[in-house]
Amino acid sequence: MNISGLKLILSQIAEGSGRALEFSRHYGSRAHQTQRSGPIPGSMPTMAECDEMMNYQRRVLDSMQSIKEVIIAQQHALAEQRNYNYNNKPSSEADEDGSSFNDKAEGSGGFAGAEAKKRRGVSQDNSNREQEHANVQQRAAPPGRCHSCSRSETPEWRRGPDGARTLCNACGLREYNPQLEIRSSN
Repeated sequence: MNISGLKLILSQIAEGSGRALEFSRHYGSRAHQTQRSGPIPGSMPTMAECDEMMNYQRRVLDSMQSIKEVIIAQQHALAEQRNYNYNNKPSSEADEDGSSFNDKAEGSGGFAGAEAKKRRGVSQDNSNREQEHANVQQRAAPPGRCHSCSRSETPEWRRGPDGARTLCNACGLREYNPQLEIRSSN
């Protein structure tokens, strides 16, 4: 499809959509005016008007289908071009074993290697995870209370050894910086 064909299709879509908008506004306002009295013959479209709108909408649907077919054809052409470029690379881009750099990178896990990234403070063994979860449940204070001093009101909840939002502001600061406790006791 060339540019003029695309312009024609887009103008058909605009015309059909514009007519549908006019149709819906016109009969929508009439329906609103006769809302309490119920539909009267002048407030409803005629069969000819309905058929005309259906024809416009079929043209819009056909135009959209044409655009979709062009898009699919372009995607197939691009895929074929990529496939052709990949299969016809110069031999200087391939390694000694004949595979390219991209073949080796796939499934290697990135710069860190194929091993899964280990997160700080999280064990990889399920039994250890279950044990840690049980320990946290045993230590846990009631919800909304500090796990250290059992306060229920604080300007800000802090992260503690039991997880996020488990320490009040004061206990969380002491946990983070033990020197604050020394200063406050003097």
